[in-house]
Amino acid sequence: MNIQTENQTPHTLHIYDGELHQLQTLLKQLVELVTFQLDQTLQALHEGDIIKAENVILRDRQVNQYELEIDAEVLIVIARQAPVANDLRTIIATSKIAVELEKIGDQIVEVAKFGLLMFSSKTNIPNPRLMLDMLKMGDSLKVMLNNLSMLVENHDAEVAYNLLAYDKESEQALEDGIKHQLNFIIRDSRMISLGLNIMQMMKSLEHCLECCRNIAEYMILMIKGIDVRHVKIQADLKLS
Repeated sequence: MNIQTENQTPHTLHIYDGELHQLQTLLKQLVELVTFQLDQTLQALHEGDIIKAENVILRDRQVNQYELEIDAEVLIVIARQAPVANDLRTIIATSKIAVELEKIGDQIVEVAKFGLLMFSSKTNIPNPRLMLDMLKMGDSLKVMLNNLSMLVENHDAEVAYNLLAYDKESEQALEDGIKHQLNFIIRDSRMISLGLNIMQMMKSLEHCLECCRNIAEYMILMIKGIDVRHVKIQADLKLS
């Protein structure tokens, strides 16, 4: 696995390449752990599995630890090597991506907590129809995280741009899902509490999708040297 950006040759100091490789490895492991956390949360919601939901909450400490390790490694590389240009951009982007992944981890834990709350009461088990939109959003997030894992591995700018487009589709899914929840609540006032909980879970997943978009933007900066934050993506930008 190589953390080099476009038109970049290996460094003459092999220890430097080793440190950058370690950063890349930690980042990919963090993506994989966050993806696993989401997968376990969705399974817990599908199955009403309280134990899986509890394990997701407990495992969040590992996500936090990875962020701390990446931060420490970033400081070590900067202190030892005084990176500039592409290397500095890559290292800073890696640090920011780790922060976004930790935020995703936190929001996944929030979803697991709401699931735990709903399934802890046998008389309060949600209607599967109420859960449908939220689970669809979870599946969309899983697709984005799988693509992020591939992006971190291969540094393919096209994958990053595709993620930005996919995020727009997910925003519409959230709007539709909230409308459906409100319709359920209007038809049956007994569903108010459950409906509000599920909408809160959907908002947590929306925050995760926003973080994925931020990560895609940081990866574009890392790979192409283009800052696309707060900028509308134009077709010719993708080809630059």
